[in-house]
Amino acid sequence: MFKDIIKPALILFLVCAVMTGALAYVNGVTKPIIEENSKREKEEALSKVLPGAQSFSDPMDANKLKESGYKVGDFIQNLYIAENVGYVVEVAPKGYGGSISMMVGITMNNEIAGIIITSHNETPGLGGKIADKSFSDQYLGAIPSNGFNVVKRVPIDEGDIQAISGATISSRAVTRGVSDAVDLVLSIAGGV
Repeated sequence: MFKDIIKPALILFLVCAVMTGALAYVNGVTKPIIEENSKREKEEALSKVLPGAQSFSDPMDANKLKESGYKVGDFIQNLYIAENVGYVVEVAPKGYGGSISMMVGITMNNEIAGIIITSHNETPGLGGKIADKSFSDQYLGAIPSNGFNVVKRVPIDEGDIQAISGATISSRAVTRGVSDAVDLVLSIAGGV
């Protein structure tokens, strides 16, 4: 019985214990490196969407913003403030393939300075085109007085955003995220 059941079970247990220990060690070594790389990537994205900003405040999450009395949309994640330059709003609207994480930079002059899609699960070749500069550049410039409107035709009115062909859901999701960011910043600017 010992040779048939207990010995193989004991060997399997020892192998599992050694592998678990090895994985825990590797995790302990790589975790700080991964966290540092993630922090660096976030800082680069912040600087890209709000050129000219030298430093940013610690992030203020949606709950803290609501407590402060600001208009916080459903997709707001965090707000970063660059003193005398503007704001970066981290939003995560729901697209066709799930959550679309993005950052929107808005200047003190109420102009959209940049948009970066940091992660998404949209369909490659269709909804994945939301990360293309040709799509995101449509939002840049002064905030339209009537907000943004996704259209399937060539844009003719202020605030028209031409949808990506075959990816209207993704296009609308990005627009909702940008609109939430704009509403938050306008709420803050109006409250100052």
